Amino acid sequence: MSTESMRVADLLGLPDRARQSHRLTKKDITAQWEGSSPADARLLGRVISSARITAVLSPTTVGAAAVETPDRRVDMIPVIEINVVDGAKKRDTVRVAELLHRSMPRPSILGLYDENAGTASLSVALTRLSQTDAGRSVVEEHLIASPERFATGSLHIARLSRTDLGTLHDDLVRAVAADGMFPRLSLSAAEAIGLRRQITAATNELTTVARDAAREPSMQRRIDLNARARTLRTSIDALEARLTAPPAPTVPPIDPIEDDK
Repeated sequence: MSTESMRVADLLGLPDRARQSHRLTKKDITAQWEGSSPADARLLGRVISSARITAVLSPTTVGAAAVETPDRRVDMIPVIEINVVDGAKKRDTVRVAELLHRSMPRPSILGLYDENAGTASLSVALTRLSQTDAGRSVVEEHLIASPERFATGSLHIARLSRTDLGTLHDDLVRAVAADGMFPRLSLSAAEAIGLRRQITAATNELTTVARDAAREPSMQRRIDLNARARTLRTSIDALEARLTAPPAPTVPPIDPIEDDK
């Protein structure tokens, strides 16, 4: 998926009234950290090429009510798209995303773009209001996902719960963790992220094991590696079954009953 095709507002199927275009300067972003964390301010200035608010989810734009508790404020959810500089390291981009999620006293949705590499990713986080840093959030869970795995329309807000903005946001996080498929209703957003992390770790290990097995000259060692690969595949299948709900059964059409003649 190209960076041009992964615009967050389109990925979420947002109505025109939710979309906007408001440029954020580097000074807007770095100023929030210059006093408390100069190193983070420098990182933001070094990694970010440009930034723009491209949409806002609010009661008037998406029809979901605001919600506020002592730990959480979801009166709106800004969508921010970030272009990173050429050659930005992955760990630096992850850190930038986390800092941006922390910099606001509400949840946010981020699109991260490396135009030169032609890559894009979606960043979501579960946050709570900081009790020691007014105007900021504490990131409890953070997930960055590649939109290539999302089927068209799978993250549209029309598919998500809109009881209130907090529920909508958490439902989106669960959907992102489930790669756009329907997550099990019994799972919280944090549990869905936890399962996604386990799946990713097992998948990465499986890739390594399969590669090593293909290169291994020892037959016994290849047997051991292939056995480990089978175990990992079984584990991944089980984790995915815990994360995503099974598809609804297809009900065959019922033939009309003709009156007796």
